[in-house]
Amino acid sequence: MEWRFSIRFDQQNIQLKADMIYRSNQIERIRVIGKNRSIILQNNRPLLQSKGLKLKRIDWKLVEGELHNSHVLESIIHKLEKYLKHSV
Repeated sequence: MEWRFSIRFDQQNIQLKADMIYRSNQIERIRVIGKNRSIILQNNRPLLQSKGLKLKRIDWKLVEGELHNSHVLESIIHKLEKYLKHSV
């Protein structure tokens, strides 16, 4: 599953592409690709869904790649959560 989204950073929009690269009963891994780098984020959303914990916060972990700006990472995670919430 692949989709595109954008985030706002330094008064400009950054176009990103996300791709679900792995999904099991417990975790999901999503590759986020920008202009010249990519990162892989992992979450526990399938585990929370299987246990029926709709209000529990999803735990995200940066598995591969580097991102030195925490605000950008938070923006990416927010957009991913928003997409995943409305796609299922």
